[in-house]
Amino acid sequence: MPTLTRRELTVALAARQLLLERSRIGAAAAIRRLTPLQGQEPRAPYVALAARLDGFAREHLQAAIQAGAVVKSTLMRVTLHLADADDYPSYAQLARQARMRAWRKRYAHLDEQRVAAELREWLREPRTNEEIRERVWRYDGVSENAWEPIVFARTLLPLVQLPPAGFWDERRRPAFVLDPRPLPDPLVAGALVVERYLGAFGPASAGDIAAWAGVAQHDLTQALARLPLVEYRDESGARLFDLPGLPLPPASTRLPVRFLARWDQPLLAYRDRERILPAEIRALNLTLSGDQTVTVDGRVAASWAIERQRNRVAVKIEPHVPIRRSALGAVRAEARRTARFVEPDARGVEVAGI
Repeated sequence: MPTLTRRELTVALAARQLLLERSRIGAAAAIRRLTPLQGQEPRAPYVALAARLDGFAREHLQAAIQAGAVVKSTLMRVTLHLADADDYPSYAQLARQARMRAWRKRYAHLDEQRVAAELREWLREPRTNEEIRERVWRYDGVSENAWEPIVFARTLLPLVQLPPAGFWDERRRPAFVLDPRPLPDPLVAGALVVERYLGAFGPASAGDIAAWAGVAQHDLTQALARLPLVEYRDESGARLFDLPGLPLPPASTRLPVRFLARWDQPLLAYRDRERILPAEIRALNLTLSGDQTVTVDGRVAASWAIERQRNRVAVKIEPHVPIRRSALGAVRAEARRTARFVEPDARGVEVAGI
């Protein structure tokens, strides 16, 4: 079984995440390829796509959301994501498996089919969180905790947020509605999600996939067995899975500087994050804080933030590891590019911290 070095895994990740060379594919197609983008912070998916797509503009993603080609929903790890609409039912089905086991245990006294049918009919019309709370509190055993009825409904049924949820300047409280697409069989859903994951982040271990999806590893066993996989080992001997024919560029491949979004998916895609997060910065807990990060040579080297003062912006860069002198020019250039995307009307851009 071939062994892949850490550097080879870092290069593979950059290639599959469109961080090696920017693409000109559309927003929905990019999200299908990259897997659902973290949407806890409304602007994060836009920054993520701007780092990966050539010629990307905010209106491209907003048009895809408005047209229903991209949907916003609670998915992996019970957090908000923007997903390709056609793939959404499979992600929703896999993500709910562990939550449904907990739901059935907590609400064993309820008739699951009857409750689901009642809420399914009621949620064919847009509803706010406040309305969902009032409706779900009618069921015996739902506590007065404000989020319990929301999780109750989002676990039982695939609910998506209606536009303008997911827009760059998302300000209104979202309305939720039942997604009309039927949920596939869990095995079919799991196989599609694993296939998408490996295309976006492979090669990877079964534990990596489960940690990213927020599911139990046994939820993926049959899905992995269903796919035609190739296997590798990493330098520690861990077993890695991949799909045949996917890119594995040589370790010598040059990796450009990129500015990633809050909770950008590559940082959350593995149980073992060594290929993107150096061991010396793990204690910073950047995957919890949601810091926007800078990758140099394919791994996180700094955090970044933009501060605006009148008609000028400053990109503040905080290095976490030494950045080689030869990369500083590329960091500054990418900082200016990112600032022009985030603040297009600014008259001047300053780069500070390096």
